[in-house]
Amino acid sequence: MQGKIVEKRELLAMLTEIYDQLEELESVLESNLSGLRQNWYEDQTDKITVCGNKLETIENELTAFSETKSETDNAKGSKSMQLELGF
Repeated sequence: MQGKIVEKRELLAMLTEIYDQLEELESVLESNLSGLRQNWYEDQTDKITVCGNKLETIENELTAFSETKSETDNAKGSKSMQLELGF
């Protein structure tokens, strides 16, 4: 009878030790995952910023091109208008 009690106590001690190890593992994993999550967030933010800057540059170039083309078209249009008025 006492052998069973000793075995139960040993088993309970082992289970308690496993539980403590699992709690420690959980806290370590949480801190590591938190750090990884923060690094991933910063990387994604940097990538989005770079893409945003590139997009802004392209939009500015497109606007400048459109304005130049519009000015060129207006200049050509006014010359042709002058020619038409000259006849």
